[in-house]
Amino acid sequence: MSLQLSLLMLVVLYASSAASSCQRINNDEFEDLTNVMRKITCQSGGISEKPAFLATLTPREVALTSGSVVKFDSILTNIGNGYNANSGVFTAPRKGTYQFAVSFVSGHRNNEWLELTLAKNNNRLVRGHAALDPFASGSLQATLALEKGDRISIIQPRPSGHVLGENYSMFSGHLI
Repeated sequence: MSLQLSLLMLVVLYASSAASSCQRINNDEFEDLTNVMRKITCQSGGISEKPAFLATLTPREVALTSGSVVKFDSILTNIGNGYNANSGVFTAPRKGTYQFAVSFVSGHRNNEWLELTLAKNNNRLVRGHAALDPFASGSLQATLALEKGDRISIIQPRPSGHVLGENYSMFSGHLI
């Protein structure tokens, strides 16, 4: 641990244990101090990894219904452990600006649109779709300001759809 980081930690500990006549540190101020400590760690050669994930869909084809969350089941990267393959939801481990990308391939069904929507805390924000042709590709991207605990998921908004797996369809995100 660097000398600067040690000194900053001592200041935080002292400030949090000061007499009751001193103003207390609120959560936002504490998070700001934590971010300063991370920056000092990075500048002094320490390791500070930013949250990032990449997950793919492995089944041959997945049938979707209206409102279902696509559960990208194969996690290739999950720095910060924000992505949960069982729920298909990324939960922001810390506040910041995140970038997300989804690429997907429609299943083998004819005359069926595949449309996927990126949702933040169940609010649908960005949509992407693949053409009516079987095995057509689609994508969507978004850059979003998130608070710690915000949840990002990929939802099927149409009555039905089929998405091809076999690692052709993927969901990724990272703190920028």
